[in-house]
Amino acid sequence: MGYLVLARKWRPQTWEEVVAQQHVTATLRNAIQYNRIAHAYLLAGPRGVGKTSAARIMAKALNCEKGPAPDPCNTCSSCLEITGSRSMDVVEIDGASNRGIEDIRSLRETVRYAPTRGRYKVYIIDEVHMLTTEAFNALLKTLEEPPEHVLFLFATTEPHKIPATIISRCQRFDFHRVAVPDTEALLKRICEKEAIDIDDEALHLIAGKSDGSLRDSQSILDQMVSFTTGKIRVEDVAKALGLIDQQLFFDMTDAIQARSAARGLDLVGQITASGTSIDEFLSGFLEHLRNLLVVRAAGHAGILEMSESHQKRYEEKVRDFREEDLLRLIRVVADAQHQIKFSDSPRVPLELAVIKMVKLDKTASIEELLSQLADIKKKVPEPAVTRLAPEPSPAAAAVPPAPKTKPVPANSSPEPRPSAGAAPQARKVRPVRATSSPDPRPPINAADALEAKNSVTIEEFKARWEDLISLVKQKKITVGAFLAEGAPIQVRNGVVEIGFAHCNGFHVDAIMRAQTIIADALKETFERDVPFKCIKGDFPQVRRTSEKERNIETIKALKEEGGIIQKLIDDFDVEVES
Repeated sequence: MGYLVLARKWRPQTWEEVVAQQHVTATLRNAIQYNRIAHAYLLAGPRGVGKTSAARIMAKALNCEKGPAPDPCNTCSSCLEITGSRSMDVVEIDGASNRGIEDIRSLRETVRYAPTRGRYKVYIIDEVHMLTTEAFNALLKTLEEPPEHVLFLFATTEPHKIPATIISRCQRFDFHRVAVPDTEALLKRICEKEAIDIDDEALHLIAGKSDGSLRDSQSILDQMVSFTTGKIRVEDVAKALGLIDQQLFFDMTDAIQARSAARGLDLVGQITASGTSIDEFLSGFLEHLRNLLVVRAAGHAGILEMSESHQKRYEEKVRDFREEDLLRLIRVVADAQHQIKFSDSPRVPLELAVIKMVKLDKTASIEELLSQLADIKKKVPEPAVTRLAPEPSPAAAAVPPAPKTKPVPANSSPEPRPSAGAAPQARKVRPVRATSSPDPRPPINAADALEAKNSVTIEEFKARWEDLISLVKQKKITVGAFLAEGAPIQVRNGVVEIGFAHCNGFHVDAIMRAQTIIADALKETFERDVPFKCIKGDFPQVRRTSEKERNIETIKALKEEGGIIQKLIDDFDVEVES
């Protein structure tokens, strides 16, 4: 007999040899042991994970001369015939080749005949999803009520292509991809039995390259045995499979950490000179950054499916990066992968991505930005007097101010009015300041009393408060948002007092800078000039905002006003989280 490849030689013959599918093997064994055998099973999952092998083991267990038994003996003539694909009672059908309605009609005719020597006549259909719609429809009735001696075992890698009417008539089992440690353990056992000398690192590389398929891993191992004459080393596997050395990814992250564009572009030159696919490099580098991010987030490298030496190396390298920086690097690499698909020169997007990653500054949090802004603010001297009241409109400025008079005591006669020829004295305007509590002092003159009489009432102001906020937002949304954090408190001396919490000092400053906008909105709302001022205190009607909300509003307001914050957002794709 000729050479038998490892994938066939080491095909599972018992339930214990089926790797990493205990949820399937345990159920099928119990079904045989307790005589709860269904008439149809659907085995779905990726390639090379043991679907067809499980179907054959099931057929051997049912037709074993010492059974039916949960475990086949693999020594009787029935088990040996099924293992060698010579049994007349186990029919294996290729769904891709026998997919028409005529093939299914022929199958319907044969199921009526009893098995030759076994207890069951087993039909194993591989890649059953390849059957045509007509073939599936012709199989429905037979599949729903087959003869007692018939068992259907369907295997597929694409269960979503199978009609629901077929799936509903079967017991479905989903096979999982085999993890790298399980694949590595199986390969190591095969190498020991076959006397194959191989590095542990090479085994790990083969297991990772197989992408969860045991058959693929065994085929690669077979290929490596033919490729090398002595011990199989990790360099041989990487060379034969065209894999990129992991050291190249660490060198690239070193160049990014050192902010060396020259070193990064030199690595790009090495990649292209070696003939390595740029798309494959980006995919590997993206996986490398993902590993760093996972280790950084988890705090340890045990979550990675790799050797201990590689895990230790990732734990050492991740100390140089923050999670936010790794997320931005991953975004740059993902964008480069997308651009390569539409570029005639794949090297250009790679070089641009390398330069961008090298030039990226470290991520700054909102708290750090606010701390820097606070330091800058401390160095800038504040003005001596700050006005919060709106500037008078041109129409109001044209009217001469009322003469200032002293309040008349209750037990004295009023002072005589000035003569008609006397020039009226200009009334002094008191600067309006942001205070921590309402001013308790009463009106000090008759002019203020007259002004208070003509001003809006607090009830009227509260009734139109939401309309005022909406109007201010139409003029400038950030100012409207800041104004909404306050609440009308009272009207004193004709001036509307709007209260804010002590922690909302930034809101008061922003309203101070935009007092003209609010004055215009007040005039539009109440059809007359309405003076106002902002006060700070512990008012129950004022909404309390969290520190995070205030920070986000601050950044958004700074973005609205432009300047260095807007430049940071534009240059580095900064996103303000809500």
